Amino acid sequence: MGDLEKDWENDEKDIETVVGKMLEKLSTVQLSELEVSEEPACETGVYPIYFDRTEKDNSKWLALLKEALKTAKTFEIHCWNGEDEWIDVALRYGTLKESDWTYGKIVTGEVTPEFAAMLLTMPKPQDIELENKMTPFFNVFLDSGFQSSHYGAELYVEEKR
Repeated sequence: MGDLEKDWENDEKDIETVVGKMLEKLSTVQLSELEVSEEPACETGVYPIYFDRTEKDNSKWLALLKEALKTAKTFEIHCWNGEDEWIDVALRYGTLKESDWTYGKIVTGEVTPEFAAMLLTMPKPQDIELENKMTPFFNVFLDSGFQSSHYGAELYVEEKR
């Protein structure tokens, strides 16, 4: 019988002590046996970029958006039900798309200079309690491969080959 099993038998009623001992032993063993490995190549060609709370503004997000807008022809914006202000803004540049998404609305349209200017001049949202929002739109997708999700906190960029 190993040390961990003996600890369990001897201290069965004190779960916190047992779990703490187990974690100490596991951490020590696992850390000493760790090996450095290369991260596998992305098989999809799409790489995630996360904007956490260390991003004080949305300048990096805007720079990536600006680049993607250069070749984009169409857009798709997703807003949750209740985000009426942002649905109305999106509808100035596109139309409602038929969808079975019951929790929100999807607006699609052509990327025009006016649409691009709207996205690029919109200030960073201030309601960042739940997510470090880069945009007020839940999702912004461009046909050029730009995929902004969770209010811009997650961005997926296609690798250019």
